[in-house]
Order: sequence, then structure tokens, then C-alpha cells
Amino acid sequence: MATHPFSSSLHSPTDTPPDTPPDASSPPRETMAPGETILVTGANGFVGQHVVRLLQEAGPPYVKEIRALDLLPFSPRMDYEVRSAVTSHVGSVTDSAVMQRVTKGVNSVIHIAGLVSYGTFPDFQGMERVNVDGTLNVVRACLHNNVGRLLYCSTVDVVVGFDPIRGGAEEDTPIPPHFLFPGYPETKLQGERLVLSAHRQPCQDGSQLHTLSLRANVMYGELDPYYVTAALQSAKSTGGQLLRVGEGRALFQQSYVGNTAAAFLQADAALRENPDIGGQAFFVPDDTPVQNSFRFMEPYLHCRGFTLSPCYLPYTLVHGLLFLTELILKGLSPLVKIHMKTASCSVRYINTDLYFRAEKARTVFRFRPLFSPEEAQRRSLPYYKSVKL
Repeated sequence: MATHPFSSSLHSPTDTPPDTPPDASSPPRETMAPGETILVTGANGFVGQHVVRLLQEAGPPYVKEIRALDLLPFSPRMDYEVRSAVTSHVGSVTDSAVMQRVTKGVNSVIHIAGLVSYGTFPDFQGMERVNVDGTLNVVRACLHNNVGRLLYCSTVDVVVGFDPIRGGAEEDTPIPPHFLFPGYPETKLQGERLVLSAHRQPCQDGSQLHTLSLRANVMYGELDPYYVTAALQSAKSTGGQLLRVGEGRALFQQSYVGNTAAAFLQADAALRENPDIGGQAFFVPDDTPVQNSFRFMEPYLHCRGFTLSPCYLPYTLVHGLLFLTELILKGLSPLVKIHMKTASCSVRYINTDLYFRAEKARTVFRFRPLFSPEEAQRRSLPYYKSVKL
């Protein structure tokens, strides 16, 4: 998923992946019971919870069982009617034995689990372990256990460097020579390449694995622990006003999490119907208006009684002070490590034009957002009104 400019780090515990040989007992695909099983990795997370919810509410009729993998037992955090069986599996994608076990009898994997780490001292080793090595474990388990489809949750950050992107499409938005953020985009790109290079690779039973990647935008909505929630926390800490940085002209794209989750379900159904669409990466922005990120925050600030600051802080001043502070903290790191959450690259992120087009996804796998911007806001406001700050 994309970075979260109002919050800088999210650390999750992971296991050390053991060097476990594949289990040769996976059943041939043709012996599976009617109906399909879908595995969601990172099912307890922000996006994972919405994917499971939509599988229950609007999932394709071929789904028989949903397997939810996370570091803790799966627990639904939103109200919805349970229509398909959900089995909870505890473990990490970094554990190859876990992945071999949970993919047995699975038809499709929606791989969302990942580690995001920003700030002054990102967890580079953790991101490499989870986002790259963990994804390799997922791919190997899919091939060994004859999984038909693998969909990867990537991020638009894999194409974000130091230049604006205005209406970027897959064919004209290259990988930048240098990423804006250190660590996370590089590891997510490596994971994406592992998944896409596995398209049409032979499985244990002679069938093929079909893969694709969705590059998610910054998201908002129920259970959001980062983006809008962090802005609300920032406003609370400064007396009820969110301090604006920059002149407010930069256009930034955010998407409702429910529509990103819908993109995974629609892509899975399309890949099941036509494997030839695999091996590709897609941008999947919804119809949320592209606007300055501070303006986007206004209705959510107002629902908590907060406001935007009447004046803007100069971007060059704030960015320069943060950058200088980061240099000082890194210089002191051999003696003491002081982690600063707000990074200069995050300030630059929301002060750069960054928005993408979804034409390829709408054409190739018929992506259609399920929720209008108005409905997305209506669903999101109760959560932001009550979320603990």
C-alpha cells in the first residue's frame, strides 16, 4: 500500500523464516471440493479487513472458504453478515512452513501482508524480511501447492521519485532512479517483481500460477490507523488545528479503502476467467476527487471539532528544518538514536502533484469502484468521529 504522509512508521513483529522443505502432500487441484478457497494474508490489517468484508458481502459466488492469515487470530472489526466460512490461521509470511501449510487446497491468494517503516531510522532489515523474503515464501508455497492465482498488494510509491506525476499511467510512469522514501518502495518493488515474474510458472501438478499486482494509493476509511487518523492526532496535539504546510496547490490522490478492496476481488474474478491478463501491474485509484491533501482532511477534522490552520507554514522552511534535523540525528546515531516520526520526505510527498489514472484496470479487468465519493465519506465519518486519538 502507499505511504501515509501524516504518519511515518508502522512496525509489526515478524518471525524468522526457517529453511523448511516443501511439504509434498498438497492435493492435486482437480481433487478439490466444489467451490474455491481464497487466502488473504495480512487479514487483520486495514486493507485485509475490508477484503474479507467484501468477500462476505459482495464476493464472487465461487468462493467457498476464506482463509485469514495474520500474526494474531482473525477477528472481524466491522459489522457484516457472514456468508462464507472463515478459518483463521496465525503466523507470518516470513515463516515458510506456515505458508506451505496455509496454501494447501487454496485456489487464490490475495497477498496484502507487509511491513511499512519510515521516519529517521526505518527498519530496513524488517522490510526486506517481510516484503521481499516473505513474498518469496508466498510465491514458492503457491507453486508447490498448485495455487491458481496470486494477487499482490503493491503501492504507487514504487514509481514515486522526486518529480511530480500528473495523471500517471502504467505505460508512461517509469520506476524512478531514486525513490522519494528510503526502503519501503524498493522492497515493495522487489516483491512485485517476484510475483509478476512467477506468472505462468509451472506448479507441482503441471498447472500454471497466474499473477498480477495492484498498486494501491494512500487510503482512507474505516479502521484507518495512519492517514486521516494521524492528521487528527496532529490537530489534537496542536490545540485543535491541523497545521498546513505549503501553499495548498499540490494535488494529491487518495482512495477509499473499500474500493481498493473491491479492486482485488474484481481482479481475482477476471484473472480466473482470463489468465492472459496476468503478469501485469495496475494503478487502481477510485473516484475520490484529486485535491490538496489538507483540503481533503476538512470534513474529518470538522467531525472532531478541529479545523485547518488559517495560514500556511512555508514548505521550504519546514522541509529544510526537518532535513537538517534528520542530518543531525543521523550524525548522533552512533551515540544515541532519536527517532523522529515526521520525515522531510513525507512533507515533500504531500506538497507534490501525485495522481494516477485507472483506465488500464477499468479496461483489462473491468475495475469499477463500488462506493461513490459521497458514500465513502458517509461510511468513513463515523469511524473518524470515534477513533481513539
